Amino acid sequence: MKDTDLTPRERAGYNLGEPAGWELAESEDRLEADDVLGRLVAITLFEFGENKDDWSVAFNDDGFITALVADGKLFDGGISVHVWPNDHPPPHVHILKKSEPDHEYIKINLETAEIDGDLPPWANSKQVKKMKALVRRHHGLFAGWWEKNHGDVVTLLA
Repeated sequence: MKDTDLTPRERAGYNLGEPAGWELAESEDRLEADDVLGRLVAITLFEFGENKDDWSVAFNDDGFITALVADGKLFDGGISVHVWPNDHPPPHVHILKKSEPDHEYIKINLETAEIDGDLPPWANSKQVKKMKALVRRHHGLFAGWWEKNHGDVVTLLA
């Protein structure tokens, strides 16, 4: 897809790994043979490739990304902590609660152990305090995941 005439924001809308981005690029006649070939290669490698359990991505039958594998750990109470491999700075973890939707998570900064962003409806002050303590207690593990996925060494400043 030739996108040299697009702004970074416009280019981000053409995420060819998702159906909506593909459809947008297709509707504007921005798909090229390499885009189609790349999608076919993804389907083929995922279907027939070796060591799929080690892959950081999964595809559906149509060649679209269905999952990105994160480093994570399950803790008591149905709480899991994750570092996404394709995430953005500052270094942080996502804390999910098994009984709640995945998009309702708590994000805690790994450099300050403070909440980053809004709290989901299920989080109360007692839970937040416990989760901050959990991040401090297991900081070495979580910082190691961030470094492995992003290359940045993370030090707890607070």
